Amino acid sequence: MRHSVRRNPHLVLRFIERETSPVARPGPLVVLWRWRYEAMLLVGGPAVVGVAVRAAGPAVTIVAGSLVGLLVLLWPQARREVAGRFWCVVTPHRVRKACAEALIVSRRGKLPVILRTRPEPFGERLWVWCRAGTSPGDLEQARDMIAAACWLAHEVRIARDPHRTSVVIVDVLRRAGRPVPGEPPETGERTLTRFRP
Repeated sequence: MRHSVRRNPHLVLRFIERETSPVARPGPLVVLWRWRYEAMLLVGGPAVVGVAVRAAGPAVTIVAGSLVGLLVLLWPQARREVAGRFWCVVTPHRVRKACAEALIVSRRGKLPVILRTRPEPFGERLWVWCRAGTSPGDLEQARDMIAAACWLAHEVRIARDPHRTSVVIVDVLRRAGRPVPGEPPETGERTLTRFRP
């Protein structure tokens, strides 16, 4: 018994677009820039431990490291700060992946550049530079895909930077009930320039 296969024209179109305009591979300097925090942790972590062991001895280093870890676990403000910094490292990777999957690329296959990521009470705020060939409208159309790619995010808001037209502000909302700065709680309107296609 044969089952009829329903074809999704949107998926077929995405497949054709992906095969005809692939995302360009980043160069070694771009890869190093994108993974700079992980590289610093990979190189700096063992270096700090080695210096501490030589200076104070292994027992003191283990006790000091355990106390710092315990402090982070027990003090809520330190725990929130560490979690916020963790998400500031993870979220740009996830936004880049969402842009690649949504084919938000220039004709040469270049992804938008994430200029800065900052922790906020509601989640993270990213400043994204749209290269020539991409626009803030592309990010607005892929908003749901970006939200799905950013782990544990329940919403993503996109707004243009009021001073630079090629820069987009992406707010990744992870914590429900936390107000987004620049948004009056009673009206829900944004003071940043909201994108309207």
